[in-house]
Amino acid sequence: MTTPTVDITTSGRGGTIYYREGRNVAVFGWEFAVPPAIALLFGQNAQVWDRAYPWAAGRQAEVFGCVGAEVARQKAPEARFEVDLDTGIISLIGRSSRKRTAAARARGRPTPAFKRFLSGMVPVWEEWRDDQTYDVSAIANMTAGEREQIVSLLTSRDVTWREVEVLAAIATPAARAALEAASSHHLSIDTRLAAAEALYRQKGMADLDAFLARQIRNLDRPANGLKRALSLAERHPSDVVKRALLWASYNCTECALHCASLLLRLAGVGKEPFDETVQGMLRRLGLHNSDFDRKAAFEELCRVVNMNLDHEAPC
Repeated sequence: MTTPTVDITTSGRGGTIYYREGRNVAVFGWEFAVPPAIALLFGQNAQVWDRAYPWAAGRQAEVFGCVGAEVARQKAPEARFEVDLDTGIISLIGRSSRKRTAAARARGRPTPAFKRFLSGMVPVWEEWRDDQTYDVSAIANMTAGEREQIVSLLTSRDVTWREVEVLAAIATPAARAALEAASSHHLSIDTRLAAAEALYRQKGMADLDAFLARQIRNLDRPANGLKRALSLAERHPSDVVKRALLWASYNCTECALHCASLLLRLAGVGKEPFDETVQGMLRRLGLHNSDFDRKAAFEELCRVVNMNLDHEAPC
């Protein structure tokens, strides 16, 4: 048999592990973890291992053991590892964590819900598919200590709406603090809005409309929160939100015509599909039209919805 090799790459807070036997390769992901683990290594679980790697069928335990031992040897010689074939997760445990791990064992093994949640996580170096989310339903069947670990693990990542969903379901003081931090995310409008909506539902945000209006005024591109902003605006059509939609219609971005379209509906002008006259006005608000066309279209919009632009509102 070819002597196996294990190569480890790093990217940010994680990376990729390649287990090789000649030309055959099994791929694992890894990322730094929270105590008692130093890192978590993610491979194919027992249900799919044989299909994913027919050349190693029936040898999942052997390969996982080799990967765990070699990663420990290369990166943390004093550490040990624990293998869970059902979930496909290898936990690398440091010496300083051994007492804590023993205490955790005394309290009981990880719940199936905790293991299921971890096995469904997409490693930090991979992109989530649009239809992928965390297993939020598993939260209800975890212990309090496991929920604390999940909060620590998720807040070590860049928090997006997916992490917000989990933090909202956990609803502990630490999770609430993480939601409040996410509502001030320095880059993502979508994350800020998702966190604000979660806090509002938990009665942790008194004035969602004012917060939403500020985010609408800062919309820059459809991928960064436009869909969530319009959905929230439709459910919270207050005057301050409508004024923000008018501002976003005036602002020269790809979001302008979408915000104008919703404003027309909220103002009772009509429902989509609009007639050709209104559609033409919306098209002239597009990013790549001339300033002259955009100015004329915006003036027409103001007349139709009977509103004037508020230059004094805070962004």
